[in-house]
Amino acid sequence: MNTLKICAVGDVHGSRYFNLFQASLKSMIWFKPDVCIFAGDMVDEGRVDDLDPIVHEVRVKFPNIPIISVFGNEEYHELEDIFIRRYPEIVWLNDTPAIIEINNVNVGFIGTRGSLDKLTFWQKRNKPELELVYRERPKRLKNLINEVRKYAEIIIFISHYAPTFHTVKGEPERIYPYMGSRDMEKMIKETKPDVVIHAHAHNARITETVIENIKVFNVSLPARKNITQIELKPKKTLTTYTNPANPSNKT
Repeated sequence: MNTLKICAVGDVHGSRYFNLFQASLKSMIWFKPDVCIFAGDMVDEGRVDDLDPIVHEVRVKFPNIPIISVFGNEEYHELEDIFIRRYPEIVWLNDTPAIIEINNVNVGFIGTRGSLDKLTFWQKRNKPELELVYRERPKRLKNLINEVRKYAEIIIFISHYAPTFHTVKGEPERIYPYMGSRDMEKMIKETKPDVVIHAHAHNARITETVIENIKVFNVSLPARKNITQIELKPKKTLTTYTNPANPSNKT
């Protein structure tokens, strides 16, 4: 395999940014991805059916590629099983791994909603148990990545919430603890996946960073104004392509 080509996007929020999603997808003429990644908040307020036109657009454009997705805060916890049943063509990752052979290479995907340093006001009032979940989740994911590494030649880590604060810069600093997790960044440094993909930070001005030679991409559609296109070479050399017709926000 010369390269693994990935298209990744999050925060479409159903109809809110669907036109931008559709235009960006249609403009992808020269880039032919091997896999499509949804990084959560693809719908708004748990509207399960709103994912249908998004999946349809991907299938029309790229009929045969796998679609990998994590849940965001808008794909409500209590609706997870409904999403899974409604869209069986999607590989749903929820603190779980998947290994997919792509171009004769085993590619390991580990996906999660992610963790937050602090519960939001709504979470503290309605789901206080998430405090323990967010504290324990990085440990679980560390074990999963280490296990998948035994079988996969490339490791891709996907989270909805930001696993570093570097790629949320542009959001007010006071809300950083409600957008991501320092423990996740520590976990990434320890496990060293080949690439990290997340969303959630709509207003980020810095959408890419490198953490100890690991490339991290914030693929939030409102932040980038484009679907993110990534090329991962076997020797861990990453290249990001910008569509000239609709340039992404890259710093």
